[in-house]
Amino acid sequence: MTRSHGLILLALVATACVSVRATRAPEMSGFLDDYALLREGGPGEVGLVYRNPAADWTAYDKVLLEPVTLWRSGRKSLDPVPEGDLLRLIADFEASLRERLGEGFPLVDEPGPGVMRIRLAITQARASDPILDVLTARGDASPSATNGGPLHPEMRRFLDGAAIEGEIRDARSGELLAQGVERRRREGGVPLDTWADVERALDFWTDRVCSRLEARTGRR
Repeated sequence: MTRSHGLILLALVATACVSVRATRAPEMSGFLDDYALLREGGPGEVGLVYRNPAADWTAYDKVLLEPVTLWRSGRKSLDPVPEGDLLRLIADFEASLRERLGEGFPLVDEPGPGVMRIRLAITQARASDPILDVLTARGDASPSATNGGPLHPEMRRFLDGAAIEGEIRDARSGELLAQGVERRRREGGVPLDTWADVERALDFWTDRVCSRLEARTGRR
């Protein structure tokens, strides 16, 4: 299965489908290697979380961020959602991540000393699904401009059921440093009716996660 380069409040991503088969824990997508490591997150943490107790976080001062992907249940499962909306969401999410991460860490393109590799995916898949499609945003996808108008009804439905999954590894050795899963329904009650709502949610989630990473690595 090809791995390509995570949501308090949201979801998704798009194009270039690759069908893959995977053994997955119940209600999980298979994006992470070992869901058995996860525990319930505490206040301010993502819903399910694991941190390597032996990790020396202060040894890391750079980030290699892989492109965000979408993992969905079957090639046709997101057909009701406009493809342009998926592309817009993933582009906005990745842009938010890169901007916020760049405030605390140099962003690099290659593994090296002190480099964390971060992988994130927006997922809506189940263990019972025999086929999983992985979508990656096209290279020409770009963040949205100022249009904060209403969401398509199918996009709202997708966001309500999706999760963000992510992991952080040592970019050279591959050692797992941390991983987590966040589901929007865990927060509950916060409506996402417009693109402006989604963008605020993305920025909020990104700032929360990046702030914790900066604190753990001693960057602030």
